[in-house]
Amino acid sequence: MPITLSKSVHQVIREVGEVGQYLWQKGWAEKNAGNLSVDITDHIAITPAKLKKFPVKPIAGLLPEFAGRSYLVTGTGTRYRDIQNHSSECLCVLQISGDAKGFHLFWGGKREGFKPTSELPSHLLMQNSLRKSGAKEKVVLHTHPNELIALTHLSETAGEEKLNYALWSMIPEAKIYVPRGIGWVPYRLTASQELAKETVKALERKHKVVMWEKHGVLAVGKDAIEAFDLIDAMNKAAILYLLCKQTGQTPQGLSREQIDEIGRMFAPKD
Repeated sequence: MPITLSKSVHQVIREVGEVGQYLWQKGWAEKNAGNLSVDITDHIAITPAKLKKFPVKPIAGLLPEFAGRSYLVTGTGTRYRDIQNHSSECLCVLQISGDAKGFHLFWGGKREGFKPTSELPSHLLMQNSLRKSGAKEKVVLHTHPNELIALTHLSETAGEEKLNYALWSMIPEAKIYVPRGIGWVPYRLTASQELAKETVKALERKHKVVMWEKHGVLAVGKDAIEAFDLIDAMNKAAILYLLCKQTGQTPQGLSREQIDEIGRMFAPKD
């Protein structure tokens, strides 16, 4: 018997589907690119007896504190653009087993041969880092925004300090919405533990957006819409930077003093 999800979880699923459409329309989600996870532990109430009906699928490297946590995650090979109309085929809800050696998949995953995203171990590391820090963010979103990726290929904007100065200087909202800037992770192999660990370090430095050099972006938010908005705001700044460059000139941009003034005015509360 399938588990009936609460209204709050269905709302999360609707938001994820909505964001999936935004990502596709912007060209940030080619084919099956990108993945997402949401910690929905607080919205799941399932008895041990019911959970036992769903066999444990093994997964290596989990920490004991993962036990009993529940997550909504995208599936391997699924497309963001399909989530809205085919959520139970593109998404699944899983709970980590009591011994933290695997997980029970008890909703979704109806697509033939379905498996949770291959980045699941990385997502769990990031989710655990957020929870341990007491962060309110429950969503980890990875996608491929064109203009931000392009900036990582230019020597003048490659690197955390240069990238953030370029973005902050383009429009005040970039500093207002992402006051701590984008964390920078030098190129690491896709789906590698090295990539996950470097990203966790950036999250621990309180970055809510992390740039993976020559690959893509990861953002965290209280919900999927917030995570998307953070990336969208910074990619707008990247578009403006590249538009200026297309004229053959270097953007004048806001001065460091002006950026600092914005930072003081809109300093984050957390």
